[in-house]
Amino acid sequence: MHIVLAGAGHTHIELLRCGSELTRAGHELTLVSPEPYHAYSGMGPGLLSGIYSEPDIVLPAAALARRAGARYIPDRIVSCDISARVLTLASGAVCDYDLLSLNLGSEPVDRLPDSAAGRRVYMAKPIRELSALRGEIERRCRDLDGCEVSVVGAGAAGLEIAANATNLLSKFGPQRSVVNLFSSNAAPAGLTGRRREYVERHLARIGVSFFGGMKVQAAEVPGDIVVIATGLRPPQVLRSFDLALAPDGSVRVDRYLRSQSSSRVFAVGDCAYFAEQPLDRVGVYAVRQQAVLMANLMAAAARADTQLYDSAPLSPFSATGPYLAGFNLGYGCGLLYKGSWTLSGRAAFVVKDRIDRAFMRRYQK
Repeated sequence: MHIVLAGAGHTHIELLRCGSELTRAGHELTLVSPEPYHAYSGMGPGLLSGIYSEPDIVLPAAALARRAGARYIPDRIVSCDISARVLTLASGAVCDYDLLSLNLGSEPVDRLPDSAAGRRVYMAKPIRELSALRGEIERRCRDLDGCEVSVVGAGAAGLEIAANATNLLSKFGPQRSVVNLFSSNAAPAGLTGRRREYVERHLARIGVSFFGGMKVQAAEVPGDIVVIATGLRPPQVLRSFDLALAPDGSVRVDRYLRSQSSSRVFAVGDCAYFAEQPLDRVGVYAVRQQAVLMANLMAAAARADTQLYDSAPLSPFSATGPYLAGFNLGYGCGLLYKGSWTLSGRAAFVVKDRIDRAFMRRYQK
């Protein structure tokens, strides 16, 4: 069978690492992704502050595909004909499949404004935007007297970007160094209790001005540089796939990570809606889905066309148990928590950094 992996997200990267199991079994494997690598979002804020370089945070998707004997198509999917089992790509080419797995991630809710009034405006995603943001801050510190940065949106991404932008500015010591963080919610990243208190104290200590409970537009905030971090949504291209979707536009999947509309289509990560138990949009679930997706693709690929609708040999995904969440708050500090357990300060960043680097080594080596 021909198995197509659409996207190179956290779940697919493990399938590519183990892809030789599929190709040795006689199946054809294809990766379709616009970029030959996947930037790990958990380390993106560290790229902004200079803790990591770009090679540190990228997963070599195309290289893993080639090593597994898979084909890599550097293109973007624009539509899918489920009945004909054909993907149409941005180049105009088509790619047929027997089994399709979607790991397309997410995209920003808001787009760049039509007019920036002479200011530089960046999106929190894709991660390469943070590399460009870092270059612009460094240029203004070298050539001008510094800059004022306003981050719109104080979810996990906005919080980490504001803290690490401040960290980057502190390395240059410009005359003008201002970072503002605007949030429609009263608390940064929706934190409560001691976790909220720690983060707000930390922001005040490093000089980030936090404006909670203020719903603002990018055009309304001050600053030479504006970063839009107002949230993410499933890719809009999914609406052309003729699949059952959740209200937010993600693909509804059953307990086997299989589309509720087609036994030949699987979906994982941020572009999937786990109908049995809706999940938070966090990378940990994409990682937990790796083994289940691999097992189910292997099982489905081994079956005849007439047997694909039978779920008997497939493995269910279970989302039980709390997960470890955390933030890189710049200056070598962080916040980690799981259930009622919390770790903050330098120790939290050390633990997070070790976990992140270990995850990357698994694929970069």
